This record gives sequence, structure tokens and C-alpha cells, in this order.
Amino acid sequence: MNAKLTKCAAALAFVGTLFLPVSKAEAEILDSSTDGFTFEFSLPVDGHLKLVFDGLTQDIGQWWLADHTWYGRSENMSIRLIPGGCLCEIADEMRFTEHLRVVKVEPHSLVRFSGGLGPLQAEGVDGVMDWSLANNPDEHMTTLTVRYRVGGYTGNDLSRWAPAVENVLQQQMKSFQSYMKR
Repeated sequence: MNAKLTKCAAALAFVGTLFLPVSKAEAEILDSSTDGFTFEFSLPVDGHLKLVFDGLTQDIGQWWLADHTWYGRSENMSIRLIPGGCLCEIADEMRFTEHLRVVKVEPHSLVRFSGGLGPLQAEGVDGVMDWSLANNPDEHMTTLTVRYRVGGYTGNDLSRWAPAVENVLQQQMKSFQSYMKR
């Protein structure tokens, strides 16, 4: 009798987890080596494609986490969607950081950046990051997919960096997801 109760309780617990909200977008490290890594994750964002694109690109200073800036202030963050534009942080007229360079824009569907984000900037590596958007069938939700590929020479093992870099980008996009729920 105890074995039946245990199996029943386990089955009910499993079924119960199917109805819990997912708190983290599932990331997949697609490849990883000492010379580089690629990861990708997707998450749903409230809003139509155009609204989500505008929030992602025009309001970055409202949702980017200050803990992941060079100067400690989210409002210093901006994205210029022009050839050679950047995801930049401008502290004052003499201090700035170009986090990533804008290399491709498809309005309301893709922003592609190049560069090494955060501490990768000081390494001998480069990267390509895509922010891709796709409307869900009901058009009231948009799927945001982030893909980042990094490679190059460094004295450090880049395979060890992949989980930390992915985690920071997950935090940023979760912040954006919360921002869009307002």
C-alpha cells in the first residue's frame, strides 16, 4: 500500500510541475571549446512585434541592469540603429564604452551586433550576437531569441566563460521581459 501511495504522490507532484510558470528561459550551449562558444535561448515577451522591438532598442536605459554596466547607471545605455551604430554606455563626454557594434538591422525582426560583451572586450576575441523577434500566432506575444557566438585567441579557456556570459544575458532579457509587462 505504501508503494502505491508513493507512486501516486510522485505522479501528482510531476503533473503539478507542468502548471508552474517557467522562471528561466531554457538556454542551450550549442558548442563550446577553449577557443569559443555559442549559446541560444528564447523567451516570450508581452506585446506585438513592433512594440517589443521598440522597447528592446529604444528603451534599453530603462531595463538594462545597472550591475552589468561599466559606470553603474542603466540610464547611460543606448542603442543607435544606424550603420556603425552601437550598444553604448556614455557616462560623460570623456568616458564611454562601446559594448557592441550594430552591424545589421531588419526592422521589427532582427538586430545583429558584433563584439565582445563585458570582460570579453579586453580579450583577443570577437562575437556576433543576434536579437531575433517573431510574433506568436495571437500577435499579443513575441518570442525573443538571443544567440551569441564568440571566438578568437585568449590565454583563457573560453568554454568556462560560456555559462557566465549566458547567465548575464539571461538576466538582462528577463529584466526586459519584466519591463514589457508594465
